[in-house]
Amino acid sequence: MASSPAHRLHPAEHRTKERILTHTDPAKVRKTTEGVVLKAGSLFLVATDSGDVPFEGPHGYGLYFHDCRFLDGYALRVNGVSPTTLAGSSDRAFRTRHHLTTGPLVRGGRTVVPGNTIGLLRERIVRGGTIHERTTVRNYGATSATVRITLAFRASFEDLFVVRGFVRRPRGRLRAPVVRGSDRVMLRYDGGDGYARATRLTFAPRPARLSRSDARFDVTLAPGAAQDIEVVITPCETRAGDTARHSPCPPTPAAALEHWPARAEAVWLAGTTQVRASSPLFERVFDRARLDLHLLRSSLDGYDYFAAGVPWFATLFGRDAAITAIQTLPYGSVVGRDTLRLLARYQARAVDAYRDAEPGKILHEYRMGELARLGAVPQSPAYYGSVDATPLFLILLSEYVRWSGDLALARELAPNVEAALGWMAHAIDDGDGYMVYRGRYPNGLVNQGWKDSGNAIVNADGSLPEPPIALCEVQAYAFRAWRQTAVVRRALGDAAGAAALERRAEALRVRFERDFWDEALGCYVLARQAGGRPAAVVASNAGQVLWGGIAAPERATRVAARLMARDMFSGWGIRTLSSRAVAYNPMSYHLGSVWPHDSSLILAGLLRYGLDEPALRIFDGIFEAATRFRDFRLPELFCGYPRSDAENEPVRYPVACSPQAWAAGALPHALWNLLGLRGDTPAGALHVIRPRLPKGVTELSVDGLAVGSARVDLRFRRGADDGAADVESHVRAGEIRVEVTDALPAPSVFEWPAAPGRAA
Repeated sequence: MASSPAHRLHPAEHRTKERILTHTDPAKVRKTTEGVVLKAGSLFLVATDSGDVPFEGPHGYGLYFHDCRFLDGYALRVNGVSPTTLAGSSDRAFRTRHHLTTGPLVRGGRTVVPGNTIGLLRERIVRGGTIHERTTVRNYGATSATVRITLAFRASFEDLFVVRGFVRRPRGRLRAPVVRGSDRVMLRYDGGDGYARATRLTFAPRPARLSRSDARFDVTLAPGAAQDIEVVITPCETRAGDTARHSPCPPTPAAALEHWPARAEAVWLAGTTQVRASSPLFERVFDRARLDLHLLRSSLDGYDYFAAGVPWFATLFGRDAAITAIQTLPYGSVVGRDTLRLLARYQARAVDAYRDAEPGKILHEYRMGELARLGAVPQSPAYYGSVDATPLFLILLSEYVRWSGDLALARELAPNVEAALGWMAHAIDDGDGYMVYRGRYPNGLVNQGWKDSGNAIVNADGSLPEPPIALCEVQAYAFRAWRQTAVVRRALGDAAGAAALERRAEALRVRFERDFWDEALGCYVLARQAGGRPAAVVASNAGQVLWGGIAAPERATRVAARLMARDMFSGWGIRTLSSRAVAYNPMSYHLGSVWPHDSSLILAGLLRYGLDEPALRIFDGIFEAATRFRDFRLPELFCGYPRSDAENEPVRYPVACSPQAWAAGALPHALWNLLGLRGDTPAGALHVIRPRLPKGVTELSVDGLAVGSARVDLRFRRGADDGAADVESHVRAGEIRVEVTDALPAPSVFEWPAAPGRAA
């Protein structure tokens, strides 16, 4: 079965899993979706618009490193008062800026400095493992002014699971802060996992007073004059026994802000496919997505991957990493290659009921904090409670080979592929022949599809279904994984193995059409549960069935019509659950909200069946939602309220990750599907199938598209009111033929090559 029975667990382990895995939200804290984010690798800072980390909680702001919050309070005050925030922005992953001013400054009952006279600019960059902050205090008045600047700080060193409100604090020792010299403070914690953690703050110039909790600067400014206050913040983590050789937080001098991280970002952007359009707004939205993907690019064991999202999921998630890599393959396949190797490295090799591990299973989540090292959470360090990460791993491998032509990696990972296929066979319920998961707790299901909150999967009456659960989209993933793995097997010379997988996929398709279609709903049911009973509600999962290619064409047309009805299409995207459903809640995590990545996968599925009009409407909805969010950044999800003349702004979900990887990849993925781009590197071709341009874009260029070792430039021009586009191509480097076709291959066909077409 898909997960080990709960009765094998120790009661304490059972209770821990219940607390962590049955939640209905990603965190039990107040709003963080509008945080200003600074990130490099595993280090990131989430601050308010003012640049502060609030002392009042609970909240998710702070400085994080390796699943630990190294600052949970950090605030600037002028004469003891919070300044007024004018603007806060993170135009780049490595840099943030916060503009502040003061109200009237009063001493002895009289105003000594008028309001809006003192301006403050807080600038931060991240370089290596440190945050560099410079606050420029400027006097815009006509007379001299003296102000007291105070920087207060606090570090409780909570594990991320404690911050999220799901687990009690571990039994570490919070030590008293130490003031070292006149310019440095060390905040310290000895973890129960044998690691010493510290946050060092170094100030320049030397503060007038430095204590264990704040630094005070007395600043006198002539008219028009300015003074800089610099802080270097360094989180450190040292294993017990290493302290003699590696002192925590070796001294780093405070220095002026340097902008060399811009070079790393420039290299990333130059190495990815460039998209330029006739619409400047379109370009800004796509540049934001590319910058967010750069921000979320992380490394583990020397392999790059896209971390799932800030602040709650800034780590490796199997499902998220695989989907984001698929979304971005046409823009560069290096991260896809590394993601495959990393997922293969952590593929389960033994049964572990606490961690839901079984041989061949691809991990769900990887953690490296104190609770993970103590084994106090199932994510210690890898947790495997995902029914769909394994087929997605196989789909990613095939798509990677399509775009890169790298059959050598397919050979290298052949043992991992066999193990994954073996686990999929093991995860099939013997009674019905579908991939299922099990997990039942008093407070809800431990759901193991992409909608993994405790109450995400529901019956028509709003009740929770009875395990085992067979999700409709997971069957489509399995179908696609078998079909595409068959293609890889055939390319590697295993024709018999390929034919066996194709037979397995076809048998699943026949069963699926028989058991998952609901004529009254006009679409596929959300899931099947114990006894083969359907969870007969309309949900976005039915749209992802089309992405898997398992649906019959005539039923795909009906699914499209159902998804575009008012109860499913909010105007901004596809709701996760119909607004007519008993369990619908537009403010929920999975019961009526809109997830951009979900809509983008549905869009790709619609195009697979030639359903261009609804696909274009979904693209327009997601794109226009992006233009309404801060910095044009699509969050993990937003509320499912309908778009209308009275409600023409998407409503934010309070604790959504932002930025988030597959949300950042949603529009880039939707675009290359609209353009009909299909890599076919093993056959030496790039296919352009029924290209379409979205509303408001009359011309679009795609430069440096990577197809194996070749690079192709494409120019699209709108030629009709339905969005149909003409295309011209130029092979910049390497050898590849570009074929344009209006013929649509069968939706279940994933073979190389696609249907032949005309040269561009």
